[in-house]
Amino acid sequence: MKKNFVYSTAILFAGLFALSSCTIHQDAYSKRTVSVSGTGAVTLEADNATIILSVITKGKDVAETSSENAKKMTAVQDEIIKAGISKDCISTQNYSVYQESHYDQKTGRQIPDDYRVTNQIKILVKKISMVSDVIDLALKSGANQLSSLNYGVSDTEIAKKQARSLAIAQAQESANLLAGASGAKLGKVLSISEHADYSYPRAMLMKTANLDMASASEAVSTPVSGGSSTVTVSVDAVYQLK
Repeated sequence: MKKNFVYSTAILFAGLFALSSCTIHQDAYSKRTVSVSGTGAVTLEADNATIILSVITKGKDVAETSSENAKKMTAVQDEIIKAGISKDCISTQNYSVYQESHYDQKTGRQIPDDYRVTNQIKILVKKISMVSDVIDLALKSGANQLSSLNYGVSDTEIAKKQARSLAIAQAQESANLLAGASGAKLGKVLSISEHADYSYPRAMLMKTANLDMASASEAVSTPVSGGSSTVTVSVDAVYQLK
């Protein structure tokens, strides 16, 4: 009899525990919610530019070719600094030395050619009005490859805050509309996540920089224009429905 009583008590406790667990589980998933998204975008005028250009030299002797490259790059940097660009705004992006070759069909072998030395630098121009002059000075001084020109914005924090506010307002407006359409009232926000994106324009250069440059007297000022940058913030939010 005692044995049966023990078994009955155990079953009773097990049943109560199962009932309790089930109730808690249901409560956790019985809340009505609505998930929404919002996006805010703020456009800013670019206030700086980054130029990447190179001095490329070729020659039979690697030492002479490297020396020629160094002289030309020194001249390029000197002219840019004279124009008003700080030394801190000029940095070496890449430096390489290698020997070119070609395939000889008669012998079936790679035949060594000239050495090619490339010195690539990055220039930060903090005044948009100086971009065209910096490019022209660099090309006239010895640079013979212009890789890219990108515009940017120095401070995006204010724009990011504005875009965030717009995104949240849009998400809340959507949540209110959905809640009202379902006959409910909007409750507190349960979760919110943010995704930011920055779009910086890349300038389209009107003049191509080649290894065979025209003489300085024939050169025409490079026409470039700054663009605008867009700061975009998206949010995903979950609201409780009452």
